[in-house]
Parts: sequence; C-alpha cells; structure tokens
Amino acid sequence: MTTYITKRLAVSLVTLWGVTLVVFGLIQLLPGDPARVIAGPLAGSAEVDRIRTQMGLDEALHVQYGLFVGRLVRGDLGVSARTRRPVSYEVGARLPRTLQLAAVATLLGSAGGILLGVVAARRRGTWIDNSLSVISVAGVSMPVYWLGLLLIILFAVNLGWFPAAGADRPTSIVLPALTLAAFSVALIARMTRSSMLEVLEADYVRTARAKGVIERNVVYKHALRNGFIPVLTVIGIQFGTLLGGAVLTESVFAWPGIGRLLVDSIFSRDFPTVQGIIVVYALLFIVVNLVVDVLYALVNPRIQY
Repeated sequence: MTTYITKRLAVSLVTLWGVTLVVFGLIQLLPGDPARVIAGPLAGSAEVDRIRTQMGLDEALHVQYGLFVGRLVRGDLGVSARTRRPVSYEVGARLPRTLQLAAVATLLGSAGGILLGVVAARRRGTWIDNSLSVISVAGVSMPVYWLGLLLIILFAVNLGWFPAAGADRPTSIVLPALTLAAFSVALIARMTRSSMLEVLEADYVRTARAKGVIERNVVYKHALRNGFIPVLTVIGIQFGTLLGGAVLTESVFAWPGIGRLLVDSIFSRDFPTVQGIIVVYALLFIVVNLVVDVLYALVNPRIQY
C-alpha cells in the first residue's frame, strides 16, 4: 500500500505540474494588463511599471513561469488584484463553504442514486425500471443553472420554504445542494443499476438465495457490496466534479464559495486569484482520486496493490 501511494503521489505531482503549465499559458493569452488592474485606472505609467517589475511581468515567459511555480511550492498563490490581500487568504476563507456544499450534494446524490439503482435493478424491465431510467436521463440532461432557477421559483418564491440566496441560515444549503445532487443522483443510479444487474446474475448470489438467505441480505450484503467498486469510482469523480460544477450553482444562489469567487475574479481580470483557484481545484481533484483508490481496498479486501 505504501509503495502504491508513493507512486500515485509521484504521478499526481506530474499531473499538477501539467496543470500549472496550462493555467499559466491560458492566463498569458487573456487580454488585459494585470499590472494595470492592480494599480487601478487612475494610476500613472510609473506606478504601473513599478507593479509590473514587482510582479515579474517584465521578465521572459519562462522566468515568469519559474517565479509562479516557486511561489506555489512555498504555498504562495499571489496577491489578489481586487482586494490586495493574499489569494491564499481569499481562497481559505471561501473553500470551507464550497467543500461543505460539495460534501452535502455528494451524500444526497450517493444515497439517492444507490437507492434508485438498486430498486431499478431488482425491478428490471418493469414500469418502475423504465420510469427511473427516464428520471435519470432527465437529471443528467438538466442544466445546473436552469434547475437552480426552477427550485428558487418553486421553493423560495412561491412556497417560501427555503432562502433563495446566501448562506446566512442552516437551511440556505438545501436548494444549492439539491441542485448539485440532481446530476449525481442520475449518474450514480445508472451506474448502480448496471453494476447490480451484473452481480445479481453471479453464482454466489444464486447460491445465497438457494440457501434461504433473505432477499434483503442477498441484495445489500452480497450483491451491492461486490458491485460497489464501479459505483465508488463514480462517487469519487462526482465529488471532484461537483467542486467545479459549484461555480454555476454558487453564482445562481450567491453562495460564498470559491466558485463564485472564481466568476467574480474572471470578470474583474484578477489573474492571480484565477490562477490560484484553478490550481486549488486541481489539487483537490487529485487528492479525491487518491482517496478513492485507497478506499477500494476497504470496500473489497481482495484488491491487492
């Protein structure tokens, strides 16, 4: 296990290095002068030149990239062009909100998706299976921002059950979490159904039924546990995807996370903040994938690394 984790960490570092290359290259292609943004529209040319020199923007591209990577290694994400505060502070203040939203959405999506997938597999070919398939397709196809607006109109405006925006109350997380979870429910349900249909035809499942094991234990202790590896993979990927998908959801519901911070930073051409947030997103996704790989051995002890 230790050797496997070490190899995965090495691969993850290479992946993260590739992300820094892409992020740095894309930022260079964007129009606008970061030094002018930081200095402000009323600053003189001398002030703009001073800031450009201070940030290393007057150096060659390879030198700028080296400075960028060097700051990342030290945990320095730069200084925000909007607030003049460290990007690490801006991200650290909002990251817990995004993780909270993604975690709640993942729990809702996993519970609902596994339940619907098991029911569909046990009722294969019936109207229940067909109805759940239609619901799954609708959940995958529904745009996040559109579903969020529908939920706001129904539950916040018409019924008044939940707040429409912000994070001031504990119930504020309900609507954005449901919006994010809708896609996960549909995808996890389809994966669970496919995995369960394969496992339910296995010899050990028929043997368990022949021995008189009650159907609930056959489904959940034998079939679901052995067919859970593909589902766990999807759940892990979905958690990382929800961190990125929270960009639209946080904007719709004015949720104070790094997704909304990313949108605001793009519109204000706050390049250091945009770079820092994308790197943080990539790092979180890599960590999630590593944790999922380790969890495989806990779910199925027969897996050897």
